Amino acid sequence: MKNVVNIGASSYTGEFLLPQLLSNWEKQNPDTELKIDISDSSQVFEQVLNGDIEAGVIGMSLENNTVRAEPFLNNYDELILICPPDHPFARKGEISVSDLKGQDFILREPGSATRMWYREVLATRSITFENLNVVAELDSYPAIIKAVESGSGLSFVLRKSAQDALDMGKVKEIKIKELPQLMGNLYSIYNTDLPLSDGARRFLNFLETERPKLMAA
Repeated sequence: MKNVVNIGASSYTGEFLLPQLLSNWEKQNPDTELKIDISDSSQVFEQVLNGDIEAGVIGMSLENNTVRAEPFLNNYDELILICPPDHPFARKGEISVSDLKGQDFILREPGSATRMWYREVLATRSITFENLNVVAELDSYPAIIKAVESGSGLSFVLRKSAQDALDMGKVKEIKIKELPQLMGNLYSIYNTDLPLSDGARRFLNFLETERPKLMAA
């Protein structure tokens, strides 16, 4: 019977990043199974803090005296605004941040690193969620991208999560004049008050060895 390592992953990490690594993990660790629990970054942090899982990979630097956060991938992916292909913004290609006011918008769920990130960025330009017509809050990138495809509204997503939809013309990217290129970071976290199993230590070391492959993807 294989040993099992319980790992937490934010939505983006669990849906798009870690699946790229599973083949290499299996080759290098045939005796150990990764059990990955996908939720938002805040929930992963709480799970590590409470000892429910041994380690996690999340999209924001959350830590305290018990949980240590270490940079894993810096500037790994770009936050972009997408819209349906028939939306008026799609023809413009570039808008002012003030044009977002009153637009139908799909948010990530509370606790999502992406949601916190773009909330803070928009706030620097005096745009709050109250200025948007929020039509839904969804907890995964595939669900958000599908909702945008269907015409439900606009949303911010990480580019790699939407690349297939962009390539097929199912959604369009919109540039925002006043905002610089927004690049995201990922962090590995673990509980310093609890002993890590051999499998969890191997997982954290494995992430480090796989870093060049992910940055080149």
